[in-house]
Parts: sequence; structure tokens; C-alpha cells
Amino acid sequence: MVFMSVDREKSNGRLVRALWVTRFDYSSPEDVRRIIENVAKAGFTDLFFQVRGNGTTFYKSEVEPWAHELLDNNISMLGQDPGWDPLQLAIDIARPHELRVHAYINALTGWKGCQDPPARASQLWTAHPDWFMVDSLGDKMLPTSGWYAFINPVLPQVRQHLRSIAKELCQYDIAGIHLDYIRYPYDYYLVARQRYPEASEQELRRRSDFSYDAVTQSVLLEKFGRDVSRSEILSFRRDSVTKVVRDFSYVMQMERPGSCLLSASVLGNPIEGYRYAHQDSGAWVREGIVDWAVQMNYGVRTFDRNLAAMKKSTGKKGFSNQVVVGLNCENSLEDIVLQMETVKKYNGRGIAFFSYRFFFDEEHRETKKGRKILSKLRS
Repeated sequence: MVFMSVDREKSNGRLVRALWVTRFDYSSPEDVRRIIENVAKAGFTDLFFQVRGNGTTFYKSEVEPWAHELLDNNISMLGQDPGWDPLQLAIDIARPHELRVHAYINALTGWKGCQDPPARASQLWTAHPDWFMVDSLGDKMLPTSGWYAFINPVLPQVRQHLRSIAKELCQYDIAGIHLDYIRYPYDYYLVARQRYPEASEQELRRRSDFSYDAVTQSVLLEKFGRDVSRSEILSFRRDSVTKVVRDFSYVMQMERPGSCLLSASVLGNPIEGYRYAHQDSGAWVREGIVDWAVQMNYGVRTFDRNLAAMKKSTGKKGFSNQVVVGLNCENSLEDIVLQMETVKKYNGRGIAFFSYRFFFDEEHRETKKGRKILSKLRS
């Protein structure tokens, strides 16, 4: 990726002040208008505006169906054109405010919920069931009412599908593409009991170990032989995730050379991300695969330790130019303010807040907590 514009902005004193807006924050054109106006007025520089959740889109796509959340959240209407394009509307409203809109997508999530999408919609869960990860017991990963089933980054068809999404998004005048859930679902065991109520803890752990599909096993056999070690398997999984990130970087450079930033939400602790989620965020920064690594540093007790670990993992220069520290606004106001002060001392690329709903309520009115955070941010 090209970092010239990023570094020039920082030298001119423009630090990133970003806010995540999830797909649950809007359902109508009026919602989007109010959101963009609120975010711009609040002084944010960048907006991570979610347009893909679980194999459905909030923009005009030729490769995935329209999200049913735009049609009264009625799953039977999944795939039907809502008559408006949330991403294009957000870009149009943001432009005069000089607010940069990043198309925020859940990269490896394929479906969520215990109800199947309608087959006519050609959603991934029904159209490409073989694209989903397989657990160590040989079963396809099952979504829960509140959690996702993941598609497998090892599969060539999955990588091609994601490249097609990247190409579509680059046709919009976006400031960047922001990747979330760009990792393996190591934490599935926390929710898997909904699907496996009688399972032991050991079984739940095995249900959270992916992916044991035939294609992945064949590639491992060809690459490492029958005596493949656990460390080689984990390295292979990290490499499979990194290849997807590289794919996005490559497509963006071909479609929008030097004009579109690639960012990724990464685990707050880069060591845990590397070991368990197979997410090599430090290397992504050091090798310039991403423009920004947005650290989800959401804990309170672990906050300082994670900052130090991220700076060590990315290197001082990488941290300064490419790490945006993400804060969880669910934490207390006192903790958030203290974390904001700590971030300043670490001299990172900027700061991001999760999420819009803590700053503005369902009627898009500023919350008391949001007002106080913004006051501290401006001081």
C-alpha cells in the first residue's frame, strides 16, 4: 500500500478521529442523513460505515443479496431491492462535510441466526454450503441466534468471492475499505452451547477448532506431508488470513491506486490475535499490507499492556503511522477519558470509538455520555 498521503496528513497535524457505525444503527435514508450530519458536526475525520454483515449487503451488489434489515428486518424479503443505496447516500451526504467514509465489512462471516435464508436469494449459506468452515469433529460450523458461521479463507472460491466484493466497493468514491472479522473464530466455544446443549467443555472446544474440510486437509497434506505439526497448521491458518488481506490490498491498488485506504479491526492483544485468531496484525503493519491497523483495545485492566504489546509488534514507526487505537464506549466515562489520555502519550495514528449508539440515541440525539466524550476529545 502507499502511505504517502497518510504520513503527510499526520505531519500536518491531522490525526484520525474515527467512529464505527454498524448496520444496526440505520434502516432508512433519514437515519443515514442524521448519522452523517451528527458524525460530521461532532468533528470526526473518518467514519467506518458498515455495509456487509453476514453475506448480505447494504450497497448495490452483483455478488451478494440485499440485506433484509433494510426491508422491515423481514428475512423472507432478503435479496429484494430496498430502493435506495445506503453506501452511496452516506458518501453523498458526507462529501461537503469532508468526512471520509470507509466501507466497513465483516470479511469472513457468512451467515447469522438459526433460521436459514430463503433459497431464492442465493445467500452463501444455501448457495455455497461447502464454503463454510468445518470443525474438528467433521461438522459444518453452525451459526447461533447472535453469532456467525464463518467462510473458509483457504478455499480459492472464497478468496475470489471476496476479491469481487473488494472490486465492487472500489467503484464507489470511498475513502477506504475497513475489514472486521478478518480472523478465525477461536471464540466460538463461548456461544456454541446454543447449538450443542449437551456437549462437554472438551467437545465445545473441538467445535471451535477450524477448519477440517477436505480441501484444507488436502492442501495441508500436500504442503507438509502426513506428519504435519501443530505449529505448521497454525502458521498455515495465519497465512490463509493474511492472503485475504493481501487480496484486498491488491484489488484496491489495481482499482484505486494510492487513493483508497485499507484498514482492519484487529484484536487488542496482538499476541493473542497471533496465537488464537491467526491474525498477524504486527506483520500486516510492518509489511505495509494495511494502511491502518485499528486495535480493538476494549479492556480496562489490559489497556496499557495491550498498547505496549501493539507498539512492540508493529515497531515504533509502524505504530505512529498506522495504528489507530479503538476504544469501547461501553466502558465507564472515567475509564474512556483515561484511555484517551494514554493514547495521546503513545503517539499513534489516531483514535476510534465503538460505536455510534453510545454518542447518539435511537432518535439520533446526542447522549450525555457522548457529549462528555466529545468535550474531552476537542480539548
